[in-house]
Amino acid sequence: MRTTMNIIDAHPHIYADPSEQDKYPTIDDPWHPGEPSTAEDLKSKMDEFGVSRAVFIQTSTYYGHNNRYVMDSTRKYSEWATGVATLSPDDPEHLDVLEDAVNNYSVRGLRGTSDQNGEINSANVRRLWRKARDLDVVVNCMVMDDLERVYEIELMARQHDDLNIVIDHCFMLNTVRKTEETLLALERLAKLPNVHAKLTSGTHGSSRIYPHEDMHPPLKRVIEAFTPDRCVWGSNFPNALWSKGTSYAQNLSLFTDELGLSQSDQEAILGKTAERLWFS
Repeated sequence: MRTTMNIIDAHPHIYADPSEQDKYPTIDDPWHPGEPSTAEDLKSKMDEFGVSRAVFIQTSTYYGHNNRYVMDSTRKYSEWATGVATLSPDDPEHLDVLEDAVNNYSVRGLRGTSDQNGEINSANVRRLWRKARDLDVVVNCMVMDDLERVYEIELMARQHDDLNIVIDHCFMLNTVRKTEETLLALERLAKLPNVHAKLTSGTHGSSRIYPHEDMHPPLKRVIEAFTPDRCVWGSNFPNALWSKGTSYAQNLSLFTDELGLSQSDQEAILGKTAERLWFS
């Protein structure tokens, strides 16, 4: 399957070749990708299926807060990629790490996680998000399915209305648990114009095999709430690990072929929104 649309993969993870582990050390007990997953391996998938650019997401389940591989890869492949760094809001030195990543490695995003107490609306998180705002980069808010944080995210979005925020994985939206509560939380945040939805739950939120029919109505409800202009697609590469084996091509064709989206909606979700957020 190939398409002539401008498609940007807003959510691939990349892993250095095992031969480079001395250069890019892993955490203890890392989650292995299950398939070759270097930046070059990703690019091969992208080329095969007509995806033009990528937003590398730091793999904290493999590297923790060591963003070196994403940073090096972003700088090396800046003509077709940018990156999102995962940093600790409780480490003041990470403010400088973010500035270095943005100014010297072409990184264009921060993965905004909660602090050591599990909170978002805290002094340490606000400090790091303000730094991202000052550097004019996007915050990818990643709190898994902790809906207790929704009010805090809403406060942060209102207080930093010039900061673009993307809800990673739509709070792990799925069809088995907390489905309606999650959708209501997303619809609440959709009222804020600087909040966006990353529609990566279509595969890992499903309890069925591809084409994941059970996730079609929830995805469409999110798209309706945010509008396509504030929704982005991501592949969840490497798919052996992050999308239960649903292939790279299927993660894409879920949006091009299965959801019944119009051409203009596809163009926004698959490319234009991501271009505005990470490449403009």
